[in-house]
Amino acid sequence: MRLRGSIVLIMGVALLTACAAQSPSAIPSGTTTPSGTASPPEISFSSDAVSKVAQTFYDEYMSCMTTPPSQAAGQVGNWCANNNSQESPGFPANLEAGGVSAAGADPIVCAQSFPMSYSVGDGNYSAASKSGTAIVTEKFGSGDLKLTVKLIKQDNQLVVDNIVCPS
Repeated sequence: MRLRGSIVLIMGVALLTACAAQSPSAIPSGTTTPSGTASPPEISFSSDAVSKVAQTFYDEYMSCMTTPPSQAAGQVGNWCANNNSQESPGFPANLEAGGVSAAGADPIVCAQSFPMSYSVGDGNYSAASKSGTAIVTEKFGSGDLKLTVKLIKQDNQLVVDNIVCPS
């Protein structure tokens, strides 16, 4: 009985040693390596996820502009544009680089007045570039305006990185 227990113990140790000696390159993606770290699989986002982030961004911005928080006093437009939970850290600089605010337009709605309504169309995501786009259609009394919302993957989530106004 004692011999059988020793054999089982030796086989168990040999099996564990063989597993620990396996090279990390032979371990499938998303599994734990012998060092205990995991290699996460690449995340790809659906067109619905892209559209939802863009929609949430615009809903939050419009809500902030119509009912600004006390912290925004005297700087509502800038505060709401720079304090959105769906934006990347580079968003304010990217938005400013677009230049429509110099012409007197709100750089997020791409116009001097707010739209009567807006809708976010289908989005798309490229796993290769880790970025996506969504088209927002704003309705004004005189017609529609289509603008592009650019999103990036950051910390395994999508965030708005820029808005491109039509020329």
